Amino acid sequence: MVAVTREIIESQTVKAVIVDGRAAPLIQKSLNSMGIKVIETIMHPCLYDAIAFHPDAVICPAGRGKMVVEPTMYEYYKKALYPYRIELVKGSTELSRNYPLNIAYNIATVGNKAFLNSRHADRVASQELKKSGIGLINVKQGYAKCSTAVIGNNGIITSDLGIHKTALRNGMDALLINPGHIELKAFDYGFIGGCCGMIGNSTLAFVGRQYEHPDWTAMSEFISRQNIKAVSLYDGPLLDVGSLIPVVEKK
Repeated sequence: MVAVTREIIESQTVKAVIVDGRAAPLIQKSLNSMGIKVIETIMHPCLYDAIAFHPDAVICPAGRGKMVVEPTMYEYYKKALYPYRIELVKGSTELSRNYPLNIAYNIATVGNKAFLNSRHADRVASQELKKSGIGLINVKQGYAKCSTAVIGNNGIITSDLGIHKTALRNGMDALLINPGHIELKAFDYGFIGGCCGMIGNSTLAFVGRQYEHPDWTAMSEFISRQNIKAVSLYDGPLLDVGSLIPVVEKK
């Protein structure tokens, strides 16, 4: 596990992180030591078990201080996020179990751009992203956030060739890695975006030992070039927990 340094703690602007309720006990101590509260997700009643607690299935960050939430989950997050200055917007799409009816909020926001499958993205989420001045970039991959590790405001790491090519065409820094080496219950493997998240302006947190990933050398160099530090939140294999969604208060 990477030690939490004073430099990392002082760089935080994130007040809390929304975390898969099943994985929260693994990483809560590390986050709390950085002064970051943990907001646990609850199970979505219609999603299959592997992703039923995943925050990126039901929440779309739509610009600083704004989040669009799936209607079934809205009241829960309205209460959970009440202590923070968050603009919470109720989405229009209720999720169902199977693809593509479970991807409406699985949108990767990177700086002033967002990757999404425009055919199936929630209408309200798309509108709120546009209101925030975020450009929408259509990709074939429906699980856009799962597949995309957001590195700062202009970088991504992904194993999805389509997202990688699209990012480069749009002037972004992008690293393509091999799929696999991330655990997701009931599946052969999970995805890079699902096992990590930005928890500050310059800190990327992984749920597990990121340095054991076979592409870590390239990943580490790429992350460093973005002036980002990588930390591990627990001493175990990388887990796809549906991303870590930071709660950044509206100024």
